[in-house]
Amino acid sequence: MPTETQNSTPEKKAPQRRCICCRSNGKKHALLRFVVFQNTLCFDLRGKLPGRGFYVCAQGHCLEKAFAGGFKRLVKHEATEIAPNAETFIRDMLIPGLRKRYGECLLAGYQSHQLLLGADSVEKAAQEDRLACYVIATDASESSRQKYQLNAERKGLECCGLCDRAFYGKLFGKSDKVVLGWLPGQLYEEFITLEDSIRKFEETQR
Repeated sequence: MPTETQNSTPEKKAPQRRCICCRSNGKKHALLRFVVFQNTLCFDLRGKLPGRGFYVCAQGHCLEKAFAGGFKRLVKHEATEIAPNAETFIRDMLIPGLRKRYGECLLAGYQSHQLLLGADSVEKAAQEDRLACYVIATDASESSRQKYQLNAERKGLECCGLCDRAFYGKLFGKSDKVVLGWLPGQLYEEFITLEDSIRKFEETQR
């Protein structure tokens, strides 16, 4: 079966949505979706709840505007809000939700063979120019971290990772993994967006 990089069929353009606050357009998976469900304004983590979606940039200032009145202007009937303000929402719902989705994205990548586990398979893909990103365990040794970061720099690849080896081992039901590797595709793009958002919002909590 041909891989994504070997398949000559053009990849579909990612759907776009507009932020209700800053009115800028962005990729659907990069924006946060909210929907009124059972008379409650809900954060739709997986984008599957029924009803009209309201999209907000994954930026603190846009969320602040949304919770300060942006949602109320759009919701035509009374709806209970999920949090009293943006700060509470980010701390209690958004970061835990994004972390959960992050793990789901990794597992989906592994199950669809778009995420490689272990040094041998990752390095083989890198040598064949099929790799898009290194994912390094946060508790990897300094020598391992430097090795993969240098390899990523030489090849112009992303190098990231938010979790330790035990997390990856438990997630995949395998022995602890120091390095994972993403192949190009929509799951990889969603993963990178999630990682960037988690880092950004967790930084605001420190």
